Amino acid sequence: MITFADPIDLDTLRIRHEFITVPDLRVSAHQIASAIHVAPRHANAALESLVREGFLARTADGQYRRSIAAVSK
Repeated sequence: MITFADPIDLDTLRIRHEFITVPDLRVSAHQIASAIHVAPRHANAALESLVREGFLARTADGQYRRSIAAVSK
């Protein structure tokens, strides 16, 4: 069976690296966009793909953090 996944681009890998390097990191899409020099819309799409994957979780106040499952791996 073939399954389809979101495309992984370099920016998504850079974001993942930031959260691996700093496991307690909590940031907004705007902060990530500024940090990696991409449009906020692109940062939001990358962050949301990491949420769908289960790597990140979005808090009630719009911040992104590592999901509990991803931290325990």
